[in-house]
Amino acid sequence: MKLFVVLLLAVGASAEIVSTVNQKFKTQTNTDLKDQIVRELQAGYFYDAYSHYFARADVALYGFAKFFAAAAKEERTHAEKMMEYINKRGGEVELGDIKLQDVCLAVSQLLQASTLTTEKSAACICYFMSRDVENVDAQCGLRKDWFSGLMAMEDTLMLERYVNQQLLDIHERNDGDPHFSHTMEHEFLDEQVDSIKKIGDMVTQLRRAGKDLGEYIFDEKLNA
Repeated sequence: MKLFVVLLLAVGASAEIVSTVNQKFKTQTNTDLKDQIVRELQAGYFYDAYSHYFARADVALYGFAKFFAAAAKEERTHAEKMMEYINKRGGEVELGDIKLQDVCLAVSQLLQASTLTTEKSAACICYFMSRDVENVDAQCGLRKDWFSGLMAMEDTLMLERYVNQQLLDIHERNDGDPHFSHTMEHEFLDEQVDSIKKIGDMVTQLRRAGKDLGEYIFDEKLNA
């Protein structure tokens, strides 16, 4: 009974703390951030999958594996920062389901609609790592045709541009909240722009380097 009373008091105290902290932090802003947290965690899951793909013994491009492992960690950090911000503003943190196949489909749709890519118009590595045999067979063909680092970087470019667009949309919908706008611009959008430029440069370099030896040298550079 005493424990029950303590729990009730704790819940009541938490609710009161939120109400005293929350000042013009709109429900729409909170919802937008909750949705974006899921996207950031999905991106992290996507990069984890790619990291472990390139670390396979039959791929063995450990520079790419290292790059994607760092990218996964960065996306999880973004999600943590957003959860911390919701709590700082007195909102409610709520975590949704993270499904790799949802990210595979989204990236594939972006590839199909884009004129920026030169490789396959499906996120084949993502489908492979999510064991989506149907899409691998229907859209990707033989694995020797789609395991390259260039294809992975083109997938990454599409994902980063997608995440950036979602952040821009959230910023536009909530531009009446000065503190939120400042946080989005300096904590997330600045970094996103830098990431797109970096990955875009890597795509250009990989296209120039070509497969086989060029890709191997590029991988060694990533692993330095």
